[in-house]
Formats: sequence, C-alpha cells, structure tokens
Amino acid sequence: MFFAREDNLGVLERFIRDANAAHVDDPIYNKRLVRSKEIVAHIVRNPSGWDSRCEFNSRHIGDQFIDALRNFDPSQHLDIDNIYSMSYRFLCEFDFLIGAGKELTLELRSIKNRIQEDSDEMDANVRSQIHYASYVMPANITKDFLNDERIDLFRRFEERQAEAESLKEKWDREIEKKETSANALKDKLEEYESGFNFVGLYQGFEDLLKKKKSEARILFLSLLGLGVLALAPLLLALVLSVSGIYSGELFSVSHLVVLIPLVSIEVLLLYFFRIVLVAHRSAKAQIMQIELRQTLCQFIQSYASYASEIKKEDSSALEKFESLIFSGILSNSERIPSTFDGVDQLVSLADKVRGSK
Repeated sequence: MFFAREDNLGVLERFIRDANAAHVDDPIYNKRLVRSKEIVAHIVRNPSGWDSRCEFNSRHIGDQFIDALRNFDPSQHLDIDNIYSMSYRFLCEFDFLIGAGKELTLELRSIKNRIQEDSDEMDANVRSQIHYASYVMPANITKDFLNDERIDLFRRFEERQAEAESLKEKWDREIEKKETSANALKDKLEEYESGFNFVGLYQGFEDLLKKKKSEARILFLSLLGLGVLALAPLLLALVLSVSGIYSGELFSVSHLVVLIPLVSIEVLLLYFFRIVLVAHRSAKAQIMQIELRQTLCQFIQSYASYASEIKKEDSSALEKFESLIFSGILSNSERIPSTFDGVDQLVSLADKVRGSK
C-alpha cells in the first residue's frame, strides 16, 4: 500500500488544491501542470487500484514523487517537469498492467496521447523520461515481473512436481512396508491372544487333573488295602480249618459262631471294596475327559478357523470328524450303591442267618 496510505493521500490532495490555485504564465508549463493534476486526481479517486498496478514505480520513484508533490512550487519549471514526467510514468504503468480485456478511460487515454504529442516541446531531460516511460519501462516491468520469486515458483513447478511425485512414491513404498509389518504383527498378536485365552483354560484343566490323579492314587491304594483286608479273614479261616483238621477236631457249633462274624466282615469289606472300585473307575474316566479337553485346547482355535471356511462349501463335511473328536469318553462304570442299599443287604443277610437257626 502506497497511495492509499493516509499521509501520502493527504499530500496528493494538497497538491491538487495548490495546482488549482497556482498561476503559471508559460502556457506550455501550465498545460503540463494541468495534465499532472488530472493524473493525480485519478489516483486520489482510486488509490488502492493504482497501488495494485503501479508497484514498479512506487518502489523506484514513489518517495521522490511524494516529495516533489509535497515541495511543489509553481514558479519552478523544474518542479513542474519532474512531477509531469513521474506522473506520466505512473500512468504508463497503470495502462500496462490494467488487466486483460480492460482499457484506460477516455480521459486517461486522452491525457496519455497529449503527453506523447507534446514531446517535441520538451527539453532533452524530460523527453528522455517520456520516451523511457513509453518504450523502455514496459520491458523493465516485464523483466522485473519475470525475475520475481513468486514467478520463479511457477517456473520450477514441474521440477517440484517431479520431486513431490518421487517423494510420494517413496512414502507409498514405506507405508506399504509398514502396513505389511503391521498386518504381520496383528496376525501374531491375534495368535498370541488366542493362545493366551486357552492357556488359562488349559491351566485350569491341569490343576483339576492333578487333583483327580491324586484322588485316583488314593483310591487305588484304598483298593489295595481293602483287597488285603478282604483276603485276611479268608486266609485266617483257612489256617484255622487246616490246623483243626491236622489236630483231629471236627466241625462244631463253636466253629459256626466264629465263622458268622468273619462272613459278616468279609461282606462289609467286599461291599466297601466295590464302592472304592467304582469311585476309582469314575476318577479314571474323569481324568480321560480332562486330558481330552486339554488336547482340544491345543488345536481348537485353528480348527474353528478351518471349519468356518470349509463349512461354507459343504456344511456336512466335518460331521463325522466332530462327532468322533468332540464326543465324551465314558467308562462302563456301574452306579455307586447308596448307604441304604448296603444296609438293606446286611439286614436281609441277618434274617437268613436267624431263619437257619
């Protein structure tokens, strides 16, 4: 912003007032002053428009022009010539950069033509300035414009575009690599997640398996103990019978009195042996079930993915496999007798003994 500045605009307006009040005797200089005043009046009416189209002269002679207007003395012909030539320079630049499809107003075009026709009446210094503004200055404006850094950006656009495309391709390759790595890590994390999900379940089965194996060992030892106890009365009775035979004793009621408790003890021992045996079989069956589920935990995730894919083509493709793999492993253990069942059997045995008496 140059002409639109408040201080510069004030100088222009004051010059117009001074020029209107001035009296110049020489008609040639009076015409130059009038034409200069008309150009300045157009600048005052549209200062921002002249600022946007007269950057070259504003940068090179702008301050000189304002100083000349501020210090204007109508009695000094040199002041009038300086203002005249500099005003014409601004007018020529305004015309040169007025814009595509636009023309100077008739008034400004008339002023410009009259100044060019007046060159014969000018001295050499003013004439050279008018010729410069008319023919040389447009080339200098064009040169200044083409060498501007902003224009250089457009000139190097293709180079920058090629660099940008090369950089984009490089980034695309890097992004593709990163995406591949990220997908690989994602797959690994999904595998780890699935593995950790079943690790907890597997560990739970492992703890339960340890308890069941401990229970099975205790039951097995109990079976051995009960088996020994069940054989002990029979061995005792056999020893006593053999020793009596060799000593010449005959079977009597006293032998029967001893035999009845032994038979009762034997029945109780056999009953409890049966209970422990059934419990041991049940524990072994439970151990097999737990081991089966531990095995399933090792491949269930992969199987689920495979089954979901293959069943899309044939829903019955894995039915036999699943019925075999996922069916429970059951033992043929008998029902464990209740306590009252055992009591009923003992009561019926006692009734038979009393009936025989």
